[in-house]
Amino acid sequence: MKPLIMGMLLFVMAFSSLAGVTYTKENLNVIYEKGKLPKVGQAVTKEDTPMDFNECRNIGNQTYAASVGSYPAKIINDSGVEYQLKIWKENGLVVFNCSRTEGRKTITQADYQ
Repeated sequence: MKPLIMGMLLFVMAFSSLAGVTYTKENLNVIYEKGKLPKVGQAVTKEDTPMDFNECRNIGNQTYAASVGSYPAKIINDSGVEYQLKIWKENGLVVFNCSRTEGRKTITQADYQ
């Protein structure tokens, strides 16, 4: 399971060098604490794969745990049918979604404007 988590973190971090507007981790944390999040552009799907909901949710929770303290991260929805995690990285907002009804894991990224 650890290689899967590390792969997910590397996947999320890989997009840090592709954006136009960037923030430092420190700036993002201050902005997040003040409740003034950066504006984002159109989200682009980076991954869309079939996956068992419970496995997907576990990966999301582990990714969240690994991100907290470094980057602003928030579990937006954890209803048992849908799971959504947002992570504000240096170059954009990464959204990790799991759907029980669709049996899919989807990761999108929206660059900062």
